[in-house]
Amino acid sequence: MSTNPDTLMAVYQGWDDHQISLVRALAPRSREQLIWRPAPHLRSVGEIAGHIIAGRVHWLHRVLGAGSADFASQVAAWRPEEAVEENPAALVRWLETTWQMIEDALQSWTVADLTRSYDLPPYQGKKYALTRQWILWRVLSHDLHHGGELSVMLGMQGIAIPELGDEGGHLAERAPLAEPS
Repeated sequence: MSTNPDTLMAVYQGWDDHQISLVRALAPRSREQLIWRPAPHLRSVGEIAGHIIAGRVHWLHRVLGAGSADFASQVAAWRPEEAVEENPAALVRWLETTWQMIEDALQSWTVADLTRSYDLPPYQGKKYALTRQWILWRVLSHDLHHGGELSVMLGMQGIAIPELGDEGGHLAERAPLAEPS
């Protein structure tokens, strides 16, 4: 997909590669690999992925209003009791669905839109007005943090995940860059 240099997708380029790596890490997993946890108080791989998805839904959809009417109906129909965290196909579908929401927003917003402010309901007795920039950074850092956590949890199971860490960092396979002239 070509990126309009005036949109936020140009600014946040690379986040899409991380999305690809998350999907590739989760798609081939078994139910047992998704529900495994090294200690009872730690999240499983599936719960971590579900948490990434929920963070995207909360901040981008509920706070920023991103996403289509179709997306909103899917969110409304999402039932926690469906054990999405145990189903790799469902996790991949939700990661891709929430990524499409993010990508659409980044393709339509510009750098000038980063200063827009959103009043949030009081949190721990305090009122907050957060900018779109703060919220996007929050979601991106949330994806990265929990992607690292997911990497560690898979690594503890002996599962190689080169794109998220085994080869020194994020290595998504993309079309080769043109040689400098």
